[in-house]
Amino acid sequence: MTESRQGQHADPWPPPFSESYVKDARALLERRPALVVVGPPGSGRNRLAAEIAGLDPDGTAVARHVAHHGEKDLRWFTVQQLLPRLDLAPDVDDRAAEAAVRAAVQTLPEHERTFVLTNAHLCDPASVRVLSRVAATGDLRLVATLAPETVISQPHLLGVAEVVQLLPLDSAAVTALLQTRFGAVPHPTVVQVLLERTAGSYGVLREVCDAACEAGIIVAVEGVLVLNPDRTDATSERLSALWAPETVERLGGGPAIAELIDLTALLGGLDLAEARRRLDPTAIDVAVAHGTLRDAAGWLRFASHAEATVLRRTMAPERQRELFDRWADQFPSTLDRPGVALLAAEWWLATDHPLSPELASRAAREANLAGRHQRALAFTDPAHHEVDSVVAPLERAYAFLELGALDDLATMFEGLDPQDLSEDELLPYVRWVARRDAGADQQDLLDRATSSADPQAARRRTAVRSLAGLVDRCQSESGDELVSELRALTFSARLSPGNRALAFTALSTAQRQSGHADRAVESAEFALRLLLDGPDQPSAFHLDVAREAHVLALITALDLAEADQAITDYSSGVLGLAGSGRMTAALRCLLDLVRGDVQDALVNARLCLAALRHHDPHQIRGRVEAMLALVLVQSGRHDEAHDLLEVSRTHTARRLQHDLERRITQACAHDALAEPEEALALLTGVAAEARSHQLRLAEIDACVLSVQIGGPPYLPQLIDAVDDLVEPVGTPAVWQTFARAAQAYDIPGLVALAEELEVREARFYAAAVAQYVLDMARRATDLRPLTRTRLQELADPVSHRHIEPT
Repeated sequence: MTESRQGQHADPWPPPFSESYVKDARALLERRPALVVVGPPGSGRNRLAAEIAGLDPDGTAVARHVAHHGEKDLRWFTVQQLLPRLDLAPDVDDRAAEAAVRAAVQTLPEHERTFVLTNAHLCDPASVRVLSRVAATGDLRLVATLAPETVISQPHLLGVAEVVQLLPLDSAAVTALLQTRFGAVPHPTVVQVLLERTAGSYGVLREVCDAACEAGIIVAVEGVLVLNPDRTDATSERLSALWAPETVERLGGGPAIAELIDLTALLGGLDLAEARRRLDPTAIDVAVAHGTLRDAAGWLRFASHAEATVLRRTMAPERQRELFDRWADQFPSTLDRPGVALLAAEWWLATDHPLSPELASRAAREANLAGRHQRALAFTDPAHHEVDSVVAPLERAYAFLELGALDDLATMFEGLDPQDLSEDELLPYVRWVARRDAGADQQDLLDRATSSADPQAARRRTAVRSLAGLVDRCQSESGDELVSELRALTFSARLSPGNRALAFTALSTAQRQSGHADRAVESAEFALRLLLDGPDQPSAFHLDVAREAHVLALITALDLAEADQAITDYSSGVLGLAGSGRMTAALRCLLDLVRGDVQDALVNARLCLAALRHHDPHQIRGRVEAMLALVLVQSGRHDEAHDLLEVSRTHTARRLQHDLERRITQACAHDALAEPEEALALLTGVAAEARSHQLRLAEIDACVLSVQIGGPPYLPQLIDAVDDLVEPVGTPAVWQTFARAAQAYDIPGLVALAEELEVREARFYAAAVAQYVLDMARRATDLRPLTRTRLQELADPVSHRHIEPT
């Protein structure tokens, strides 16, 4: 991967507020006697207040008081800090104090009558009331800052003031800030992670980004800021740890607040009702009023995820053990919340306590869903359990597969009795046994795995064995028979919900490979509904493949906007429990390529290949290398493209579908390099091999590319591949239309098809069709000048294409 550190030539951070923004805010203060800036910690509220009050063109001298916790009980403390010559006894009533303050202010020169209250919600209430009344009569101008949670408690101040509300930064603002600061366009994933980890705080964003770039966690790849794929283990957690917390340090408080804060950090949040029963309710109120913690629909959590992460990572083991001894068994409702098991298991292990099977299983599942496979293995390690047996074999098997640790996977399965496995756990076991070298014990193992004294249980376990065989067949074949067998199994009521979802996923794959994109989308959506609408948290073992099948089906159906959203959902595992996102970069590269987004495809291909340096569990490296070569050609980097194509030749895939895709993409890249003979040589036999395994989609793709490279002599093969498609959609429909129009020499029809593809944002396909028309309509009279010019615009990404005359 080509990458570079940012910061060496970076520009300074742009200010959080433009000059015009400050000017407009200052104008509000001219119209009203007071101005309140409301914003969360890190929003720059105090900086804005200072700029409004202290940068006035008339040279206003500002009296400023920064309030801290503990001042609320010190009556008149704020007033006396602002007017040190004024002596007010604590028992002076408001009327007398107001008169004294007004008289003192009137002795000041006009340009010194602007007061700033930083953190006005921490000031003593009596001072705020009196200062608000004095400001109301025009004797002084007042600028104050408030935390959002405290606005409701300041009626006197708000009664006389204009309000400037500072909202968290949104994705557009973060994108613009990062691009200005680092001179590179931030990848959407970087923006998404930073928004989550900084809560849209400008100050925290600066701290995190500068430290992350210095540490190499965020790097530039092909002019785009991305998360470094060499540091993917809990990257977002590492980003959080780069920010030193300040809010909790300012909160202060006694043991009750300390326990509340530490427990919330360790578990990621607390059930609010449970916390009020177990802990000091007053401490909860103080932490929420201060803004350190927030009540999110009954879930008490940190306002800043980054701060919680830092506290958790830096908490001394002794403190964790102390809290564990007193509180570990006191929060059952909290532990039942999704996402808590992973942090709870970390706490258990940090204090040398064994994990219960239930906690270990849930934690491993959440770790796999977040793409943290090493942690899943740690949680399922027998050395960390209360029982002397393998816990959560499904999650442990999935982690081994994703990490390419096949020997460890075999060792685990060899030590298991298949009779002890659930139906979900049985599926990877049966697939592992089926892949072993055939021997005397293979059939015995399979028979033992599916046998049961209960006839109904035996039928269900046999159905798992059937599903395993069908899933494996989907990797190398398709066709109506396979689709029919899968459909029958999905509706047989003999599978667990997870395995039924997997059956629908396999059905989607078979339907897509058979050229039925619409049915493939429906089957994948049904699989996702089974997994996401069920009562239990899904396993990444089921969810990841369902999301991947869904994305591929949508791309084939040319529903590209939905495919984009589906990839976003799939890749959000770093922020939640939606899926590990293991193939995000590869899927985005494919989508970018179809859309003609060369720069994005280049970045995502680089990211994918960087992640595949050590192992390639899904056998996609060769195809991604070919896709990258194709994109490099479009970027004018032909030498690099040639080198990658040579490397791609060495990365064959055992899965036939993947290997056919690799060879087709290689041929497309050679065509882009103006090497049609090499491209056609690569395509030789691909269509026939695909047809022999009923992989209709690969057959069509190979035939289309042959026609686009070699011209009309290859049309009969394409017509044969698409002619019997019934009501096709997506790319099969596009290529059926293309084939029939090309055969009929229907230039208007082909032009209309290119325009339709452009409207659907399938620009790569639009370019291919447009170039085909340009090559076949060589006479000046074949096309009107405007039509020819338009086709040349559409064909630009593939203007290298060349069709031999017949």
